[in-house]
Amino acid sequence: MTYQVLARSWRPQRFADLIGQEAVVQTLQNALAAGTFGHAYLFSGLRGVGKTTAARLLAKAVNCEKGPTPEPCGECVSCREIAAGSSIDVIEIDGASNRKIDDVRELRELLRYRPSRDRFRVIIIDEVHMLTREAFNALLKSLEEPPPYILFIFATTERHKVPATILSRCQQLEFRPVATRRIAEHLTTIAHAEGFELTPGAGLTIARAAEGSVRDALSLVDQLRAFSGDAIDEAAVASVLGVPRSEQMAELVKLLAAGDAASALTLLRDELTAGHDAVVLYQEIGRTLRLMVHLAADPGLEPGLTEGRREQLVAASAGLGIDALIRMLGLWVEQEALLREAANRELALEVACLRMSRWPAVQRIEALLAGESGPPAAGERGRPGGSRQSAPPGPAAESAHPPGSPGRALSDVLWQRHPRIAAVIDAASIKLEGDTLHIDLDPEAAKLGNVLRAGQARTVLEAAAHELFEGCSRVIVQPDVEGASGGKDGELRELTGADRGVASFLRIIGGEIVQVTTDHAEEA
Repeated sequence: MTYQVLARSWRPQRFADLIGQEAVVQTLQNALAAGTFGHAYLFSGLRGVGKTTAARLLAKAVNCEKGPTPEPCGECVSCREIAAGSSIDVIEIDGASNRKIDDVRELRELLRYRPSRDRFRVIIIDEVHMLTREAFNALLKSLEEPPPYILFIFATTERHKVPATILSRCQQLEFRPVATRRIAEHLTTIAHAEGFELTPGAGLTIARAAEGSVRDALSLVDQLRAFSGDAIDEAAVASVLGVPRSEQMAELVKLLAAGDAASALTLLRDELTAGHDAVVLYQEIGRTLRLMVHLAADPGLEPGLTEGRREQLVAASAGLGIDALIRMLGLWVEQEALLREAANRELALEVACLRMSRWPAVQRIEALLAGESGPPAAGERGRPGGSRQSAPPGPAAESAHPPGSPGRALSDVLWQRHPRIAAVIDAASIKLEGDTLHIDLDPEAAKLGNVLRAGQARTVLEAAAHELFEGCSRVIVQPDVEGASGGKDGELRELTGADRGVASFLRIIGGEIVQVTTDHAEEA
């Protein structure tokens, strides 16, 4: 017995079997039930989503012995002949090979005669956009005022190529790409019925590769059965389709998030050496990041994931958090132009990965700009989410003053109110004598005394001293180096250099302060 491919043996024979096109099915069935169906339809959409199948079902529905009916019986002579493609009153024409004006003229001659047996003579033209302009023009009159026993059904994957004069004479129905989850469920149903094994992960991978086309998915299953027999798993799919394994992609994302460029490049080279296309790898890395964002936001957003796949992604994203994942996904999307325009896409993919591996450094810079101190601690370095995400920096871990001393008390308050002043206070000797608070700066840091004398900063310092120390009425800063900073520009550089975030940035990244410009120097 000759084997029949799955796309043919599982072609829907009822409207209810047409998956993923509920809006189209409801529109047609409502019109059939009310007897208000049109004389010409245009079905458009992606390949393999059911356009020609729906055209045959509509032909059955209008010619069924029990019809016109919203659901053909499938048992009468007309239904059986249409399903077998042998009905003389349902004519299917390939628009790609019958595209000339002479072909349309022959069709027009046929329209003069009533159906041999059925109610309607149904003309189905597949890939109608392939007809020539002259052929379309010859079809216009018949399409506008057809005999009452004629029903036109056109199918196309490129609606924009169909002339507006044709579109305006048809009822247009758009067939959508079928959701990945729906295709995977359909493949599982077929596997059970046909008696072969299809793992959930393999089904999802095949469904993603089909990109919304049910027919493409069934063709891939036929190909995989030829390769691996009646046991299709993710390894077989990866070998045949060139799709990388999901656990490898999760591990790659984890390495990039940790800033481990060497290990990430090694894994990437292994995948490329295995024959996986650079563009496919880029798409799979992006898809993995997207899934991680979804799971971090709401685990219910991805109900189709297997438990094993879910655990892999949750483990890979451990310690990152949704904010970091969103940023990483944004950074990865920005690399698409790099791959699209590159002559060497493998090199472009490596560059994209190297850029992503700088993620920990990006986090450290963001932490510095947010006022946090320095690079991550040794235990945090290289770990996803390694920058400190704690409360505002406080003196408990930073101040050099012993607990309970006037310096520690003053530092505690100033880190919350004015970090620039607090940075200077931590480098000074603080003594309270009677009603006077003495702030003695180290000679090497003496020029920073200007920070404590600048307008608003001086007011904040004195207010804190009066609040903390009862009876304190004076604040003295020594030594007095007013003007020793080299004029206004030098003072601004010193004020900027005293900023805790700037100082940490310079310590980690390097460089020097060349020029500072501000309209509010007194508040710097």
